[in-house]
Amino acid sequence: MTLDYESRFKAIIAKNKIYGIEDRFFDLSKETGASVPSWVEGQTLYEVFVRNFSSSVNFDGVRRRLQTIKDLGVNILWFMPIYPIGQLKRKGLLGSPYAVRDFYAINPEYGSKQDFKSLVEDIHALDMRVIIDMVPNHVAPDYVELTKHPELLRRNSRGEPDRLISDWTDIVDLDYTSQSTRKHTLDIMQYWISEFAIDGYRVDVAGMVPLEFWEWAIPQLRQIKPELYLLAEWESPLLHRAGFTSTYDWTWHSLMLKVLKGRESAALLGEWLRLKAALYPQQARPLRFVENHDKPRAARVFADEALLPFLVLIFTADGIPLIYNGQEIGAQRDVSLFDQDTIDWTSPDENLYQKYKTLIVLRKEYAAMRSKRYRFPEHKQARDVLIYIKEGLIVLINFRNKALPWPECRDIETRIGPQDIVFNSHQKFDQAMLQPYQAIIARTKATH
Repeated sequence: MTLDYESRFKAIIAKNKIYGIEDRFFDLSKETGASVPSWVEGQTLYEVFVRNFSSSVNFDGVRRRLQTIKDLGVNILWFMPIYPIGQLKRKGLLGSPYAVRDFYAINPEYGSKQDFKSLVEDIHALDMRVIIDMVPNHVAPDYVELTKHPELLRRNSRGEPDRLISDWTDIVDLDYTSQSTRKHTLDIMQYWISEFAIDGYRVDVAGMVPLEFWEWAIPQLRQIKPELYLLAEWESPLLHRAGFTSTYDWTWHSLMLKVLKGRESAALLGEWLRLKAALYPQQARPLRFVENHDKPRAARVFADEALLPFLVLIFTADGIPLIYNGQEIGAQRDVSLFDQDTIDWTSPDENLYQKYKTLIVLRKEYAAMRSKRYRFPEHKQARDVLIYIKEGLIVLINFRNKALPWPECRDIETRIGPQDIVFNSHQKFDQAMLQPYQAIIARTKATH
């Protein structure tokens, strides 16, 4: 099937109005994009919120679970902001970690600079990598540098500190028309790379910062660390051109929820995958997720067995899968961004945990699972079942809570036997029927 990429892109985006998405059409498929660090390919990203990760509310609480995370198969840890939090206009008792008071310090609740250095060393000793959150768009109203450098702030017509998002009452925006601001942000990012040996950044609302800043700053960061991994919390191919390895795929997450509720066809998930793979730079690695700290817990939203089809989806797509701490054990309670709200690790869903562990390992083992080369055969159950072939693997996903006849495709052989199965979300395998919410990954000789 030949797609009119531009018209389909615009049609899908028009129905998914989400903040943080570039809605203009760009075809950057002929561009290579930023190189992918050798240690990123095939890996899964694990997001850590230190405050709510353990009852000790500090780096030691993370250290005590490092081997557990390693045993899950994860090799990259992303720490949400570890800096001191502003006091002025803070939300909740402890405040948002994204309202930063001092970018050159550690939140004293978490520990000291030496504690963090030691933690990074322990993570590296396990052959794992560390990225930290950078918040370049805004700071807390009582940010420590403002007394000496008031020119850092964006201001309104009355000369008062201003912000673009009115609901973010605990922050004020930085002004990137000022060279002082640009140098200030670059200095901060260079500091954490040089002093703490971090391996990359997840950049908060990266698209709210001018693209020209990233085009100027990123080459200088990679002079210090050539294999620096950069993840932008924004959805735009232009950020890949500027030097980011990964950007969020907010649109795909939105489409997943619509497919879950039966409002969109399963085929649309495949179409969006194909669009992104065709339009983004060749080395772009989109972030794939069913939850994160800005979204509700997947185990509650997708509910029971309905989650497994979507997990298979993100782990067999090109890009980087994300796990938010607690997601792997089926945590259902959303943790507060503004107060202490410790994850309960005592009652894990062991079956779900093993499914995560298996998918993480398989993704490393089978390069096809992370390939951008998709084939979507036509079949009559496209509203409910998604089928795609990737370099010797076939993925069949039933998104409905009902058994469905095994899909017949005129142009490709989809019959497989038990000996072909790499992953089965369901205990039962029936060559005549797909079970409710069943997701299967299998080896196939059909690649044409």
